[in-house]
Amino acid sequence: MATNLTSAYGGDNLIVSDIIKDPSWLPERILTNLDRAFLEEALFRNGGTNDGVVAYREAAAQFLNDDAAEVAEFGEIPVSDLNIGKAKTLVGIKTALAVRVSREMIRENKIDMVSRQTTALQNTMVKSGVDASLAAFDAADVPELAATAGWEDDAANPVRDILAAKRMVNTAKAPNRDDALMGYRATTLLVAPGVMDLALWHESTQKFYNGNAAVENPLYLGVTPQTLAGLRVVESVWLPEGTAWVMESGTAGFISDTDPLTVSPLYEEGGQSGHGGPRQSWRTDAFRKRIIAVDNPGAVVKITGIA
Repeated sequence: MATNLTSAYGGDNLIVSDIIKDPSWLPERILTNLDRAFLEEALFRNGGTNDGVVAYREAAAQFLNDDAAEVAEFGEIPVSDLNIGKAKTLVGIKTALAVRVSREMIRENKIDMVSRQTTALQNTMVKSGVDASLAAFDAADVPELAATAGWEDDAANPVRDILAAKRMVNTAKAPNRDDALMGYRATTLLVAPGVMDLALWHESTQKFYNGNAAVENPLYLGVTPQTLAGLRVVESVWLPEGTAWVMESGTAGFISDTDPLTVSPLYEEGGQSGHGGPRQSWRTDAFRKRIIAVDNPGAVVKITGIA
């Protein structure tokens, strides 16, 4: 009797043997489920492809070193030059993982185990992207702002902290010119769901939902708002609970793939025998080689001390 797979598989009625008969079915579902699932793709611009190494420069002032000059008749127009940021190089690192389907799983139709393994593979690949994004923030030494107090504290003011970080991004000065702004505009608040809850629950936030605005209170609606303090909210369960980031998405950094996410068709391990090879198992491999870099560190502010 056919067993209904989880909703991740679109409600198709399949048994494990059907999946084995169509080696491309499982990897296609994995790729579909992972489409737009990676946090870094919501935060960073697409930097194109690479051959394993990327060289780039951190942002410097978007102005020439001299102001426009007044030139008298027959006077020579002066030439100025451009400051360029620090040169940096990153080497791509391949991340990969595989899952197996055993002959016993086929014979006993352990569809739930196939589903759980596949979901865990997808979650692991997404989490690796979150970890790489955080590592890119740390490597770039982005500016930090200490919260007024832990957001569970009565003395805290989460919205004020977020707005202060937003102002830091918007007023970031060029590293080589104190009189020049970089022109960033904060667009995104990056938080763990638990951190977002602390911000929304706090009394200093709830005061904005008095009177007619009470009908929009997210605590009663049960829906996380799409924006807070004028910033688009991006959440991930794999972000740390004690921090949040305010940034200009797209401008802050880039992603560049050597190998885009690839998921192999199911194949017999150890050689074709018609029965799963010497291990009597079939496997599918997921791999990717991606570089994530923050080349505009001033476009990001990390809020610390939240919890």
